[in-house]
Amino acid sequence: MVKIRDVRKSYNGIEVLKGVDLSVNRGEVTCLIGPSGSGKSTLLRCINHLEKHDSGELRVDDELVGYEMRNGRLYELTDKRVCQNRSRIGMVFQRFNLFQHLTVMENVTIGQMKVLGTGREDASKKSRELLARVGLKEKELSYPSQLSGGQQQRVAIARALAMDPKLMLFDEPTSALDPELVGEVLEVMNDLARSGMTMIVVTHEMGFAREVANTVYFLDGGVIEESGDPRVVLNTPSSERLKNFLSKVL
Repeated sequence: MVKIRDVRKSYNGIEVLKGVDLSVNRGEVTCLIGPSGSGKSTLLRCINHLEKHDSGELRVDDELVGYEMRNGRLYELTDKRVCQNRSRIGMVFQRFNLFQHLTVMENVTIGQMKVLGTGREDASKKSRELLARVGLKEKELSYPSQLSGGQQQRVAIARALAMDPKLMLFDEPTSALDPELVGEVLEVMNDLARSGMTMIVVTHEMGFAREVANTVYFLDGGVIEESGDPRVVLNTPSSERLKNFLSKVL
């Protein structure tokens, strides 16, 4: 589903990604772990072209991300085509990014209607099903400000799922939550994993990574220091850098 080869990204002359290679098979859950500033979120944002990578190759479902090849040369896609491709890649951010002036129901239906062209009745029916799936059926008329952080994040997940994504990206989805609210979001993500959704998750939740992920990648300084089965990587790390990181987060 996702193939990343020698991807590099710099900001103001500072290289944030230094030749990253990563693969994710369809139906797998991949977790990206590492200290702040290691390049995890930048890599995630490159996958749906919210950030443009400087070099290397990035493909989702065997299609180049943000570019197309014509006559042996790469050309950047138009904003319209980038948005069309991005609509099939769900993204859940740290800070929910819900529309504060819209109800929960409106937040989940708006993308279906504006981007996919779904009729209001069908969009509402699907939204109710998704809100029930994330445990928020009774909150469809509430506004984001009336919800807890965990509830807002579950609405954000429902909104992303409403677009029928083939891939879901999570950028530290529990980092902005109070500790007692983390579990309810992780349970929804667990349910998604069990349903076969392909997911890439930037997280500091080592328990989730160990139990749910098929593969864990440890990033540090813009490179992948270690990767593999989470039960091996997290229980018996081979690099001193990962051992030091885990000693602080576990």
